[in-house]
Amino acid sequence: MVEIRESKIVYSGKIVKVRVDKIGDHVDGIREVVEHPGAVAVLPITSNNKVILIRQYRYPLNKWVMEVPAGTIEVDESPEECALRELEEETGYRAGRLEKMLTIFPSPGYSTERIHVFLASNLEKMVQNLDEDEEIVLLEMDLDEAISDLISSGEVDGKTLLALLYYKHVYRDRS
Repeated sequence: MVEIRESKIVYSGKIVKVRVDKIGDHVDGIREVVEHPGAVAVLPITSNNKVILIRQYRYPLNKWVMEVPAGTIEVDESPEECALRELEEETGYRAGRLEKMLTIFPSPGYSTERIHVFLASNLEKMVQNLDEDEEIVLLEMDLDEAISDLISSGEVDGKTLLALLYYKHVYRDRS
């Protein structure tokens, strides 16, 4: 562990804070850290073994991205509660069964963000309840088709590719 000699929040926004730490153990230095409350990603699987993905406009990239439903964990909300909420809001499906597959660290070099990845099954169609600024298109496809489409796009959402591959190669055989 590295000793933190000084820590200062230099930016505090709606979702993230940016902190600058002066550290020193054997080597003195400065580290910039993005503090993130954490997020979830949900891989919904239908009763006929199709995956439900979404296509959503992502402002920072200025493009539409194919991805699993996902969202930021709110204050006093568990990852499981967030996963169920985001799934229903973004897809209009309610999960009868929710299982945690893994936790990933998307950018551990500068961010505290953890993404809890869940598998959602026993789906019941409800009503999509998008945020005011969201526009989402639902996609339902075979697992291999989803992986192929994602990879062939040449620009991949990491949490989505990891969720699909982890489910296919690790998790599916466990359940």
